[in-house]
Amino acid sequence: MAGAMLELRFRSPVSVEVDGIYRELHMTWAGVQSDGSLNSVSPSPVVTWEFPVLAKYRLNRQGMQPFVEAGPSFRTTGNLNFTPSHIGISAGVGVETRWRGLNIAPTLRYTRWASDLSTVGRDRSTQKNQLELLVAFSHTTESRWSPAGRHVSLGAVVGWGLNADFGSSTSSYYYEYPGATVTQRGTGLTSSIAGPSVEIHLRPRLSVEVDALHKPLRSRIDTTFDNGVRPQSSTATAATTWQFPVLAKYRFRLGSVNPFAEAGPSFRLPQSNFSRHGVTAGTGVEMRYRALKISPALRFTHWGPETGFASSGGGVARNEASVLVGFSFGGIHSR
Repeated sequence: MAGAMLELRFRSPVSVEVDGIYRELHMTWAGVQSDGSLNSVSPSPVVTWEFPVLAKYRLNRQGMQPFVEAGPSFRTTGNLNFTPSHIGISAGVGVETRWRGLNIAPTLRYTRWASDLSTVGRDRSTQKNQLELLVAFSHTTESRWSPAGRHVSLGAVVGWGLNADFGSSTSSYYYEYPGATVTQRGTGLTSSIAGPSVEIHLRPRLSVEVDALHKPLRSRIDTTFDNGVRPQSSTATAATTWQFPVLAKYRFRLGSVNPFAEAGPSFRLPQSNFSRHGVTAGTGVEMRYRALKISPALRFTHWGPETGFASSGGGVARNEASVLVGFSFGGIHSR
């Protein structure tokens, strides 16, 4: 495992750490002959990136500083030899020491992942419990609130979709037990949105923002039998997507707040038959509370066409509206 880390310190013992960690998951299939020899040995790796977002508390000790950390973890996958879950919860303990201006922090971290998105047999399920030994190397910047300089803001975006993730659909088929025709109606639901954000300030009013947004796509299935039997409705997450809008952002001066408009392309990691590209536009206002910048916004994305139906419902919605709130530190003030 290896990757990059960013830590924002709010006060002496408290901070938030965000990591981007590369890790390959490994599994090997093989046929066993009657004499014990192997054939058709087939390694099946899956490339993943893990993104733990951890609240961190340091104990006040001189020299070495013990710490505890906890928070959610997110995961993306590349080639899908199997389909691990995309969300989990992490907790860890460690100790930080300084050597010639460098922070060195060995950490023992535990992550509990949610159930896999789908499996083929029990032996193809990934391990839910993950224990790892990590060592972080970092250098503290002089400014607590502008860790990447005056021209870069770092933060996070949270929000909710305003329209259904899938279109509605209806299908019917005959089911031998209980000897009735089954009608299933699929309805899309709305989903949460969250992820890290970086903004590069080109001029006081002009910037470029890049987000990495985690969004599950959910639907509800209502089943009805023509003999009157009506099982309980089921809700399922058909897919978990990562979206990457790259938006040019222009601010307008208006008293203590700065209205802004934003627009640009959006990209989505490969997932089933969903479109991988679209276009996004939005509007909002930017406010500051001390060193914290708060930016509520309404955003609209139009995705390209699918290559085929990606679910049993009416397909994923191509038009996506959402309400988002950004929180960030650093960057220059508009004027």
